[in-house]
Amino acid sequence: MSFTQGLEQRPFADQVALVTGAARPRGIGRATALGLARGGADVACLDIARPYEEAPLHGTASHDDLDSLAAEITALGGRALTVQADVADEAAVEAAVARVSEELGTVTLVANVAGGSGPGFGLGPLLNVGVAEFRRVLDVNVVGTWLVAKACATRMVAGGVGGRICNVSSQAGKRGFPFLGPYCAAKAGVILMTQTMALELGPAGIAVNAVCPGTVDTDLMNKDSMFENLMGGPEGLAAYIAREIPLGRLQSAEEIASAICWLLSESAAGVTGEALNVSAGQTMV
Repeated sequence: MSFTQGLEQRPFADQVALVTGAARPRGIGRATALGLARGGADVACLDIARPYEEAPLHGTASHDDLDSLAAEITALGGRALTVQADVADEAAVEAAVARVSEELGTVTLVANVAGGSGPGFGLGPLLNVGVAEFRRVLDVNVVGTWLVAKACATRMVAGGVGGRICNVSSQAGKRGFPFLGPYCAAKAGVILMTQTMALELGPAGIAVNAVCPGTVDTDLMNKDSMFENLMGGPEGLAAYIAREIPLGRLQSAEEIASAICWLLSESAAGVTGEALNVSAGQTMV
């Protein structure tokens, strides 16, 4: 049983959580939002979600995905709020967190999941990546994580309440991967930023940690996905998994969400400034 499946004691009761990158149907953000709701939290679900017909063109979740997540949270007995925003847009983030604070209360649990890389988004040899692409990867993964944490932590400090923040980095923030240069740089930045936040916010009773997923079986890993094609198709992907991952399988979004929810819980009360690998052994540093 995963941590998020065993939350009958509702450790997040009477708390307000904000999850970014929440809407993808098989994504880490969605699994995290549901885990927090299962544990009793009211959950604000933030995503750049676009109209249904536009989402495939941009590789994003849709408004329908965001609305269905809210319905699932409500069915679990919690309050849900959906917010559409680009985490790299300072004004949009501030407006989103202000709305959440007004409608649900002060956010004390933050899961910064939004991020990523892909075609046209910093993927390829570093010598071929355009400046605009590189900057967008940094904006979404690093600046976006900072803006959300800043907006929420500022309110925690002002209200004299503690809290917990979990930023999603990656194993690519701990070692280099070919064709993922901007993403590696960004996720390494998230780890060092997490440590700095932990040092600065600790005296206010705010713990800040990161998780570093490995190769995760999300909707981005569907058949004929970019990653599968990079590995040479299904057989190449299977060989990669057998060669590179000690446990011999991809991780699930639920497994990453379990680690995030644990770090956001009082069970991890003595943990701050950590970057926890959840990679089935693929990365151990």
